[in-house]
Parts: sequence; structure tokens; C-alpha cells
Amino acid sequence: MNRKYRFAVLLAALFLLPVFAAQAEEKADFEIDQRRVLQGMNRSWLQGYEPTVSNNVLSLALPILSDQAEGSIRTEWIVLNESASPFKPQTMYVKTQRGENGVYAVRLDLKMYADRRNGDYPCVIRITGKTEAGKALAAEIPCTLRVRDGLPSKEILRMAINDVETDLNVGEDGTIRFTLTNPCRTVAYEQPVLHITDPTGEIIPREVDVLYLADLAPGESVQVEYPVAVLGKASVARHSLKFDLSWTALEQTVTQTESYTVAVRQEIRLEQGGLKMASSAVAGDSVTLSLPLMNMGKADIVNVLAAVSLPGVTERQAVLVGTIAPGETRQAQITLAPGKDVSGDFQGTLAVEGEDNDGNPVSFSLPIQLTVEKPAASSAAVDTVKQEKEQFPVLIYALAGGCGLLFLILLLQGVLLRRKIHRLEEDKL
Repeated sequence: MNRKYRFAVLLAALFLLPVFAAQAEEKADFEIDQRRVLQGMNRSWLQGYEPTVSNNVLSLALPILSDQAEGSIRTEWIVLNESASPFKPQTMYVKTQRGENGVYAVRLDLKMYADRRNGDYPCVIRITGKTEAGKALAAEIPCTLRVRDGLPSKEILRMAINDVETDLNVGEDGTIRFTLTNPCRTVAYEQPVLHITDPTGEIIPREVDVLYLADLAPGESVQVEYPVAVLGKASVARHSLKFDLSWTALEQTVTQTESYTVAVRQEIRLEQGGLKMASSAVAGDSVTLSLPLMNMGKADIVNVLAAVSLPGVTERQAVLVGTIAPGETRQAQITLAPGKDVSGDFQGTLAVEGEDNDGNPVSFSLPIQLTVEKPAASSAAVDTVKQEKEQFPVLIYALAGGCGLLFLILLLQGVLLRRKIHRLEEDKL
């Protein structure tokens, strides 16, 4: 249907309301002549025509206009939830010919159960017909049949609140989002009003204190966004919010209060100090890496882990720093031990990660580099070489002295021998 209507029919205990208002749109195939008064109508639709209920029979008059339809039209009353229909099984449509005045005077007489229950029953009035060329025409008028003269409703009048989501950070504006549902099958909720409060006073409404919502037909849901502001002094913890709801159902005021726990967070502020680490090390020796970690936020940072990856020295070496309280500084300290056969320049990273109590992660990484040098010769070997070097000239001198002594002995022996020979020669003479 292209043109939408808004009309209200008041009976002693039965109401008929469409679910949407009139709008100026393109010409509809069928429309209600809201100023026409048919026989049996006490006033026009525009002035608040009231159908009648007598002996459990609903009588409805509809003055229908169409500048395209030829021949008869069919008007059918459809209850959307047939299993909860207040009408007896029967033919729910009539066929009507156009009158001399150009109006289709549609009349529906529908039998209702005597033991019908009070409630709001979504319905559709469907009108169909054809043009002179045989083209199909159709229009639908959604409406709600409200029964108030029946037996008490057995519905439980409560709202269903589901899928509560929040984005609440200390000192920032936020929004509480959730789905609000009318779970009833036959009762509409009118003029719902919502008010959300935080008993601590740290979460307050941002724009309006009370939120007025659209009516909810049976089984209908609506997505709700409630704007709030989180004060700068708010604690980083879970807050129990109070949802106060009120609405009208079956001409009575209904109230409901629910509590939902939501988290107030703050941006995780894990800062690092200056990295302390020697730029070089001797193979086989150890080198210690130290990094101060500071929690600059208002919530604990838990499961803080520091890990070094230095390919060629170590693939991964980690240390658990643990929990860092707000305003606390803790040291991440890792000792590396390059192997005795390792040497050269190595580059890698120091990665730090953690999370808050709600599992929100924080992480960062820093580049590191280390030069590993080969070990120098041992001191014992140096002393031996030095001693050998020191002993070498002494040996030479000793050998030289020995040779000189032997030479002197030989020289002396030669002198003595010559003297003896000379003496023997003299004796012979």
C-alpha cells in the first residue's frame, strides 16, 4: 500500500488502530475515503468512526476509492497471529461492486469468540482488484484490533532486555546499547519510558535523563541507544546499572526494574623506561638486559610478559613480570648467555605484552642488538710464552759461557801439554 492511514475506532471495549500515520505518497491502488459516511456509520473515518460489536459480531464499514479498479474488489481481514485470533473460523472476506457514487461500500461482519481474551491483535485489511486491462491491483492496511471486553489476559507483562553492550571509558562519553523486546503474543506495549542510573553516581545520563521509546507491538523488538557520560573520577571496575522501565498495557501502567553489570575501562597506559643492555659480550659470558615498565593508568595490568628474540643467540627467552598496579614500576630483567662458539653482530627484538582484567591486550616491542666477541688467549698460556721468551736468552748465554770455558780448558791443556813435551825434550838432551 502506498498511502498510509491513521485512524482510531473506539468501542465500548474494542478498539481498531492502524500501526502507521498518513503520509503523502504516490497514488495508491486503493484508499479509504476518510470523509465519506456510509449507511450505518455514525461519522466519517476522519472524525473517528466507531465500528459496532453486537452479539459477538464485529461490523466494520470501509468506504474504498480507486480510480483504476474495474468490476468487483475483494476485501479480506487477516489476523497475523492466527493461533491467537479472537475470531471464529469463517470466511474473512467479502466482494464488493462499485456504487453509483463511485465508492466501494465495503462491509465486513465477523464472528468473534464469546470467551475471547483481552489483548491487542495485529491485523491486515487486504484489498485486491483488477484494472479494465486485467492488471492486478492491491493495497494493505496494517492495523491492531484491541479487545477489552473479553476475559483477562494470561500474558506476563514484562520487557525482555538482551544483548547489552557498552563502550564506557573513564572521563569519556559513552553509549549503552541493547535490544528491548515485547515478548507477548497478544498485548501491545504503549509509551515505554526508560531511565538508567548508576548507584555510584559515576555514570550519568549525557543528553536526557529519561528516554521515551516507540510503542512495541506484540513480539516486536527495538534497538535502544542510551547516551551516558563517565566521570573522570569513575573507578575502573564493573558497575551495576539499574534499568527502570514503565509503559502502558491493557490500559494499565506497568513498571519493571532490572540490573545489568557493565565494565568501565580506561585506556591501558603501559610505558617503558630506558633499556639497559651492554652492546657487546664475550662468547661464553652472560649479559643482562633490564627494562623498567610503568603503569600510568588507573587499572591493573596483568600477565605482563617480556620476551627476547635474538636469532643466532636465542630464539625466544621470556620472563613473567606479573601484575603491575596503577602507578607502579617493575623491572623486566632477562640474562642472555651466548655460546662459546658464537661470534658476530646479532639483531633482534624485546617484546612486552599484557592485558587488563577484562582481557583487553596491550603490547609493544623494542629493537635490540648485541656484538659477541671471541674469547682472548688464556693467561697461563701467555705466562708460558712469556717465560719461554724470558728463558731463551739465558740459555744462549749459558751455552756461550760453557763453550768459552771449554775453550779456555782446551787452551790451558794445550799449554800444559806443550810444556811437558818441552820438558821431555830437555831431559833427552
